[in-house]
Amino acid sequence: MVVFGIEFTSGLAQGLSILALLVLGGSAVWLFWRLRQNEKLLVAVRRENNKLRHEVANVTGWTANGRLPEDWPEKLRAETAAAASYTGSSVLETLREPMLHAAHQALTAIAPPVFASSDSADEVDRAHKRITELIEGLANERIDPLPALANGDLDKLICFWRRLEAYFPDRPETDAYGIAGHALVDLLRRNDVSLFAPRPLSVESAKNCVFTTEDPERLRDIPRVRTVAFAASTRFTTPQRGEELVIDCERPGWSGPGGQKNARILILDRSW
Repeated sequence: MVVFGIEFTSGLAQGLSILALLVLGGSAVWLFWRLRQNEKLLVAVRRENNKLRHEVANVTGWTANGRLPEDWPEKLRAETAAAASYTGSSVLETLREPMLHAAHQALTAIAPPVFASSDSADEVDRAHKRITELIEGLANERIDPLPALANGDLDKLICFWRRLEAYFPDRPETDAYGIAGHALVDLLRRNDVSLFAPRPLSVESAKNCVFTTEDPERLRDIPRVRTVAFAASTRFTTPQRGEELVIDCERPGWSGPGGQKNARILILDRSW
């Protein structure tokens, strides 16, 4: 009986070992197959993304350095109109503001732009969400751009756009906000509004804007902004009377049917 028990236990152990090996082997085969499938899917996604990138480049005239040209809205509108004539149905009827729709999709695809480690994540998220919802409302014509401009609702988007372009040109958020900014400028132009939002690190005169040193967003505490601003200020050695180096566009200026407003520009002071 003892011998039988030992033989039975040994046989059971061998069976379990064989079963375990089969399970492990099957799992290894399945994992290998799944990895191969994922690799094929990744290759397909990259191929489609590259194709889409080329299509966007062809439509908008995307420049070699990755920046959008100033006339990209007109090119996109012309391309959309051409597509509508080929299909026999007006695409513009379903997308009355195709550039703003493209901007909305670009904004929803990125993380909120954080400029400093001290930034409140909740505040950054809320600001980005408000801008995204604003672009969606403009795209669907639920929001009138003229009152929104007069009330200052568009200021945050325009200032974010200019700040990212000047100090963070290599970040993915820059292109998304750039698309939104150009689309907004185009919309305002079609509503007979001229927007004046000086780019940071450019030189402006007091005749065109209001200078301030208050810095409510504490840009001086952001290392990259501080470093780039000081580097630019050292090159700005012979200013003309009434001219200053633009550190940030805190509020855009504009003129149109609803009146006009001067841009408010942040400049350097001793606190930097």
